[in-house]
Amino acid sequence: MEWRSSGAAPGARPLVAEEATFGPARGRMAEQVRAGVWATLVVALLVAAIVVGSRNLEAFDAALTVYTFAVVFATWGIVYHYSIWLQKPPTRMFWRRGWQLAARRGYLRSAAGLARVAVTHLALQTFIAPRSWLRWTAHQLLFWGCLLAVAITFPLVFGWVQFTASLHDQMVYDAWLFGFKMQSFPIRTLFSWLLFHGLDFAAVLVLAGLSLFLWRRMRDKGAQALQTGYDFVPLLLLFAISVTGLALTASTLWLRGALYPFIAILHALTVVIGLIYLPFGKFFHIFQRPAQLGVKLYQEAGAAGPQARCARCGQEYASQMHVDDLKLVLTQLGFDYRLPAPEERSDAGRAVAGHWVELCPTCKRRSLAAAQLRLQESARG
Repeated sequence: MEWRSSGAAPGARPLVAEEATFGPARGRMAEQVRAGVWATLVVALLVAAIVVGSRNLEAFDAALTVYTFAVVFATWGIVYHYSIWLQKPPTRMFWRRGWQLAARRGYLRSAAGLARVAVTHLALQTFIAPRSWLRWTAHQLLFWGCLLAVAITFPLVFGWVQFTASLHDQMVYDAWLFGFKMQSFPIRTLFSWLLFHGLDFAAVLVLAGLSLFLWRRMRDKGAQALQTGYDFVPLLLLFAISVTGLALTASTLWLRGALYPFIAILHALTVVIGLIYLPFGKFFHIFQRPAQLGVKLYQEAGAAGPQARCARCGQEYASQMHVDDLKLVLTQLGFDYRLPAPEERSDAGRAVAGHWVELCPTCKRRSLAAAQLRLQESARG
């Protein structure tokens, strides 16, 4: 196989295969087929769960069919995209190392550590607070609003949860879960009002979070310099879904059902577009974010293990496991960052590294500066 240089670090030879950056065409096709099989399998399990959970579609509401098809389509796209993402060398390395480290430390101990990280990094998102309390508040409102909406909508759409009027008293509702009666409660009570308006509360939380996001983006000069029109698409989708959902409630409570059919169609359209957008747009990071738990486990294991020292200055700069894995991943990506035979010597008399990743960030910057000076001198000469 022939290689061509792509240029990079001074002294390094990052090389790219002419056939393809991520492997030959057959390898890519195999990845796509494998991802398609996984996506189809997950969708089949979801459809089976809908049929079984709704008692052979007895509790399935035909009026919600369009939502169900949108969810099934989005599920296929999400699993396919996620499977392709996991097969990329960097994510595949973290995925494999995560399971290896969990087995080494013990699954129960690892699960306890991951649960702690899940609370801080997924539920509370404490890593955002040091950057800005405004951003943290906006993320929390949006996160819990969307989570509440999903927890209410999906079971209802799938027919897993159902509410029916009691046969003995029309002022009493029965709650069913997977076809089993769970609870009876009277209507026109605080509990029933909170239960039936759960989606309205979710919409209010989402709109509050969106308002904070937009207020920040309109005032923060750093955000203004980086944001594009594409960055507003997710916010507009969430805004449309929330507003049309609240409009349904307003039509029922205050307008005596006026415009309800039109609003219902408009709301269904916005929800379907949002679900279809999930696998292909910015919302996909929702499903990538849990992988951060495995990264934290990897970082903790690396910090507890042997540390790599810079081949030039001798300072510790990363875990040895991370450096070794990075070398392997760069090779899998088709890059060769090996350095030529060392001719320079550091002040301590140690030879210069044989690989670019064996240098600490400070020494890398020094190497870049030295390379630029040599180019200037050669140009003058």
